[in-house]
Amino acid sequence: MRIVTRSRILAREMRFPSVAFAVFVLLASYALSVTPASAAPGSADFYTAPVADLEAFTPGSILRRQPVPQLDVLGSHTERILYRSADPRDRAVAVSGLLITPARAWTGPGPRPVIAYGPGSYGIADRCSGSSELGLTTTVPALLPLLAQGYQVVTTDYQGLGTPGEYEFLGRVATARALLDSARAAVGETDAPVVLYGYSAGGVASAAAAELVSTYAPDLSVVGTFVGAAPTDPLLRVEGQDGTEWAATMLYTIDGLIGAHPDRAGEIRALFNERGLAALDAALNFCNTDALAYGSLRSEDLTADGASLGSLMRGPVLGPLTSANTIGFTSPDLPVMIVQGINDRSVDIEQSRLLAQRWRAAGLTDIAVREFDFATRLVPEFDHPAANAVAYPEVIGWIERRVAVA
Repeated sequence: MRIVTRSRILAREMRFPSVAFAVFVLLASYALSVTPASAAPGSADFYTAPVADLEAFTPGSILRRQPVPQLDVLGSHTERILYRSADPRDRAVAVSGLLITPARAWTGPGPRPVIAYGPGSYGIADRCSGSSELGLTTTVPALLPLLAQGYQVVTTDYQGLGTPGEYEFLGRVATARALLDSARAAVGETDAPVVLYGYSAGGVASAAAAELVSTYAPDLSVVGTFVGAAPTDPLLRVEGQDGTEWAATMLYTIDGLIGAHPDRAGEIRALFNERGLAALDAALNFCNTDALAYGSLRSEDLTADGASLGSLMRGPVLGPLTSANTIGFTSPDLPVMIVQGINDRSVDIEQSRLLAQRWRAAGLTDIAVREFDFATRLVPEFDHPAANAVAYPEVIGWIERRVAVA
């Protein structure tokens, strides 16, 4: 296998334990996605019951918690949590997630480090949230290498996914705040070092959080950010999916913009014809398997004037909203690692390359970029997450160095 950087290709023989571990993670994720984990789903009340005087709580305050003993993996203690965050309009919102704490004592220096983990997207319907039974089948296996190091891991379901309010799919500010406030919930009153970690849609959250942490959560001791296969440019994401078997997921982006800007919903919906409006409404209830079953779509068939969705996202209505949710023009003030496979069919490799290019242009110097070339395309179920699994040995070492200097 080759590991590629932007400037050169480094030939590296991976040791067998690394390969075996990566394969284990991939197989565990796949097996659990086919045979759902037996974790009991949280009750609807846990996610939706009103929180009295929500505004009075500080961001990151834990509002509600529920043990999930079925998920006490590797001797850890697992809880569903509901915590306070703030939406892009600075209104208090309750966000759900998981908090997983190893039972054994932390033997390293200082308080136990926290990994604030942004899960990938399972869809935009409430039932697709990462702490739901559907989301758990693929989220939990991906956490095992981090828990095995003794780190505390906290995940976010993102604002409005499972909880009241609008889910702003890949929204730059909304996802960043949800992830940073999950870190606050885990850190509590300590000064524990935090690593932001996200893959795929979760990588959008970790990348956005890296840009916004100095202004939104300067109280956190964030020592590094891992960004994996992240569609941080929404225009590239939509254009890459148009006409493919996953084309229905491009509608998530538009539904997210409508959710983020309800005052402009009529203006945005006017860009679509009757078929397009029906597809937008249907997508609101999609998990990713529903989107795949919906079939291939061409955006020109959905718009009122026959223009492609990419063209509309450059236009006067969607253009400014798209730009506001594009990541890469604000340099993070912390170390960053970017990882992706060059044959990724879910997120084009150009997304990671462009993000690194933009951040470097903005002044970021402490950045490691790894591109994995498997010399062949894997089966679709493994194609996208493969680089995340294979990168674990190197990523774990990178995290260890970050927390060691905290």
